[in-house]
Amino acid sequence: MSAQLDKQRAKGRKNRTSIEGQHLGPMPVFDKLPLAGCDSYWPQWGKAANWFNYMCKPKDFKAYAVRYAKEVLDVSKDDLKHIKKVSDSDFLPVSKLVAVHFTGFNYRKAEQNKIKQLINDAINVGKQITEEVVEDTAEPKVVISIQDRMRTKMMETLYAEFDETIIEPWLDGDFSSKFDAFTAIKRHVIKGPGVKMFADQIQPLFTELNDAYNKECEQAVEAYDHWTRPQLKKAIKQLELVLSDIEKTQMANKAVRKTRAIKPKASDKQVAKLNYLKDDNTNKLASISPIQIPGAKVLYVYNVKQKKLTEFVTDNSAGFMVQGSTIKNFDTTLSRSCGLRKPDDILPQILKKTQKQIDNVFKGLTTKVSVPAGRINKDCILLRVMN
Repeated sequence: MSAQLDKQRAKGRKNRTSIEGQHLGPMPVFDKLPLAGCDSYWPQWGKAANWFNYMCKPKDFKAYAVRYAKEVLDVSKDDLKHIKKVSDSDFLPVSKLVAVHFTGFNYRKAEQNKIKQLINDAINVGKQITEEVVEDTAEPKVVISIQDRMRTKMMETLYAEFDETIIEPWLDGDFSSKFDAFTAIKRHVIKGPGVKMFADQIQPLFTELNDAYNKECEQAVEAYDHWTRPQLKKAIKQLELVLSDIEKTQMANKAVRKTRAIKPKASDKQVAKLNYLKDDNTNKLASISPIQIPGAKVLYVYNVKQKKLTEFVTDNSAGFMVQGSTIKNFDTTLSRSCGLRKPDDILPQILKKTQKQIDNVFKGLTTKVSVPAGRINKDCILLRVMN
């Protein structure tokens, strides 16, 4: 009796329509092809793209890309092999474009060129994948390089979240979404090279949108002629914030990276009881290792609670010393503290510019300058040292 019930349940599950299927219906098919440039062109495309977005997995999109490369682009057998080497997640940028093609949708030349470019990018990625066939009694084993593993992880986690948060809402005309790349990179534990790979994915799209907005590229203008100028501007602003977060992440990674030079043990002991803030997600900052302070000649500290920037300077040949949570040996006539009204504008300059350029930044501030007390506390980010 139990076996019979199991069979009935299995049959019922097999014939059951998913919630998505009930809501979205069958795959869209365009019997009457929408004319390129007509008012219904992009709304119809968006409807089809949303269907594939809900109903397909990365492996399905890869299959569509392989089919497109074979049937439409007529690529060589070798290039097809290269495409098949690429991970499923690498097809996210081209996923919905190629899938919608097989509904009978009539793409314009701009979209056709875009798909061709993305397919060629996938072919190049496949060519770069390092394979090593290990001799064994079992089947040959493919060894994937560290770079390819990092790229796959980045695409399946960080880029996938970006695509869902920013790109997909664009299909519905929503340009209000925010993507906190700084926090997302930390959450997905994407290391330095992976962060650069992510930037390399975003930068071409950012350039393309700018070209369309500024009318500097005819193909870009045609590709985004269904967007209004305010929509283009909002999309550019969204990507500017993402790229800014990437830059902040790279600077934070550089700050916390261990220095190659071995510091004296005395330095370890000096900073053992130093109370400071290791990282700050709100301002997207990370402290350098405090072991770099003893012996340095310039130190920049930012108090996140008071929004106060401090520049410690010493002319002592031995540099700074640290006692407990106090900076010693700094010159009170050369050192200064100043409140920041716009820390997001000022702090990136402190992290990148020379001391002379930073001096000009301080001169441009309109808040009151005071002499620092030398105390570091739990609200202080150790921004940077100079020697």
